[in-house]
Amino acid sequence: MRQKVTNKMIANLSEAGAEERLAGHIGFLLAKQEGVKIRPVIVLCIGSDRYTGDALGPLIGSYLLEHGAYNIYGSLERPVHAGNLVETVKIIKTHYPHPLIIAVDACLGRASEIGNIEAWEGGVEAGIAVGNRLPCVGDISIIGVVNTGGQFGYIDLQTTPLSIVVKLSKTIGKALVKALGRLSAVDAAAGLSNLNGEIVYPT
Repeated sequence: MRQKVTNKMIANLSEAGAEERLAGHIGFLLAKQEGVKIRPVIVLCIGSDRYTGDALGPLIGSYLLEHGAYNIYGSLERPVHAGNLVETVKIIKTHYPHPLIIAVDACLGRASEIGNIEAWEGGVEAGIAVGNRLPCVGDISIIGVVNTGGQFGYIDLQTTPLSIVVKLSKTIGKALVKALGRLSAVDAAAGLSNLNGEIVYPT
């Protein structure tokens, strides 16, 4: 699931202050990115609502859109999944100059890891848990462990309780809203902007 992982943070839903801790770490990772003040920040929420566990990304994308975030790819209405991920990344890189991509995805792990949220500097390889080989994407990655992983990843995703997915989506969504809001506030004070409200989707 991970490649070239640095500055990784792990928090669990059961921890007090997990949301604020995650927001702070996302802000830290953003600040480390070269040209963060002028690069467009894109949040790429990967997944599909066809499997409960895989709906984490689309739920987060929809939450961000409902709360006024810009440059969000992947939502319940317009999911980004194995079938269109490569095309979507190509569109993003064509439409936005040197984009800074935050990739968000669901993950399968051990029983003790369910409810964990991990954020790091570097990309994520979506689809590994279910046998898909997709390109590594993202300058910053955030994953939520939704269930245990077994021999048949799709079954594990399909049988994931919706409650854990919703809880993870709200915590990650709120943390992203806070982190992106703080970044926008800093840029506004400096007379800069790395947000662009125009979004181009795959046809």
